[in-house]
Amino acid sequence: MTADADFIAKLRQIEELASEVHSLLPPAQLLLRTRVQHILVLAKTLRGRLELGSVTLVPVDKTEPKKPTL
Repeated sequence: MTADADFIAKLRQIEELASEVHSLLPPAQLLLRTRVQHILVLAKTLRGRLELGSVTLVPVDKTEPKKPTL
């Protein structure tokens, strides 16, 4: 596993744990629920950025004829 893949896996674990904790907290614990939800959103955002950054762009073979657009 690469360093990015390992970090993405850890962020996914944080997401799952934060989601579980958020569902277990009573509505009266609004401040704590808000903090856990913030952790969940940050983990999702970071994971999304890392996964998007791991996409590789490859050159396209330009020998194919262009198809007409409608």
